[in-house]
Amino acid sequence: MITEEEIRELKKTHKDLAKRLEKIGAGHRQATVKLSRQLKLLIAEIESVQEKGKTTWNPAVSTRIKLAKRAIELSKDSVYFERWAAAEFQKGNIPEDTGKRLASIARLAREGKLQDAKEEFANFDGIIKLDESYEKAEEELREGGRELGRERLRLEKLLSDISELENETIDLEKVRRHEELAKNLELLKKSRDAYLHSLLSKPVAELLREMEGSSLKDHCPDFPGNEAMAGLKQFFSDYPSFGKYGIDQLCECLGYSEKKLSHICPETSRFRKMVAGNARFFESIRSLGQTGFLAVDGLDGKTLDFYAAMGEAEKKTVEEIRLLGKDRRSCEEEYEKGRRLGKRREELSKYSKKELEAELENVRSLMELLDSEDPDRKASDSGSCRTEETAEKQGLLSLFGSFFRKTQ
Repeated sequence: MITEEEIRELKKTHKDLAKRLEKIGAGHRQATVKLSRQLKLLIAEIESVQEKGKTTWNPAVSTRIKLAKRAIELSKDSVYFERWAAAEFQKGNIPEDTGKRLASIARLAREGKLQDAKEEFANFDGIIKLDESYEKAEEELREGGRELGRERLRLEKLLSDISELENETIDLEKVRRHEELAKNLELLKKSRDAYLHSLLSKPVAELLREMEGSSLKDHCPDFPGNEAMAGLKQFFSDYPSFGKYGIDQLCECLGYSEKKLSHICPETSRFRKMVAGNARFFESIRSLGQTGFLAVDGLDGKTLDFYAAMGEAEKKTVEEIRLLGKDRRSCEEEYEKGRRLGKRREELSKYSKKELEAELENVRSLMELLDSEDPDRKASDSGSCRTEETAEKQGLLSLFGSFFRKTQ
């Protein structure tokens, strides 16, 4: 970040350059700089063409023609430049002596007197460099202001966040209830995992009987109807080896070819109808752990009833879940709020409010210094002011000569 010393130095440089540019005149600077830049390019182009003509040994006819055409074009450009300089003077955009001087330099260049033109142009080259230095100083001041502005916003945001956190309150009872509910739901999830592992370890025939004889079929949307279930029971009775298969092994058979299937079941069409016809059901059983089957998060009434009937421990857990789940959404929101605030407090804990306030005060002071007209004026400045008043009387071109002597 820009420092006070850097600001003072930049403003001092900027002010000094601005005073020198004032000698051109408030309404003359832009046109003078623009004409000077254009003339500098013109001189450089004319010099380039002349140098190519000297250094190119025995050039081809086409090359000589190109150089001659370019020389003619530049000659015309210099004439146009003279007219432009005269027009700017007539409009009042540049002083009369400046216009005449620029036109004279353009003529010297056109006549091939480049050394004389460059010497005469030196003062105007000084104007260009002076303007560039001024623009650079201005941009550095603007960038310093932008940098301070960003830092001010950052500090203000941090202080605002700290103040908001100081005023925030959390309902700790609701947070506790949410945590208790989450703990009980986790217990029920373990009961679910244990039950599903036990269930899916059973032979298929036994698994179907247990599911049909309990309320499990109410929790399985793909459970076969009465007629289909009767057909499956009969099939597993006629082919007990299939009934002894685990669910994974049975599902593997669903992908067998007709030939491979015929080795274990002569009635392949019956297998296709009764077992493969309920493939979606068997596949859903196979992946029960990855589905919403008997899931506890939704606090579904039937699902909770099922777990409550499993044993005393599950019954107690379900009772607590039902009690804690009455204002579940409100408690969850309060818990999430507390979690967010806790995370933000941890992030802000590395900052000191007093130090941030001191930094912000310093940034604001620097911004005021940056915006001030003359932040570093001293009593001794009066002597330099008299020197500047004397310089003002010397005239435009002599001033630029003085400028170059100072900067060399």
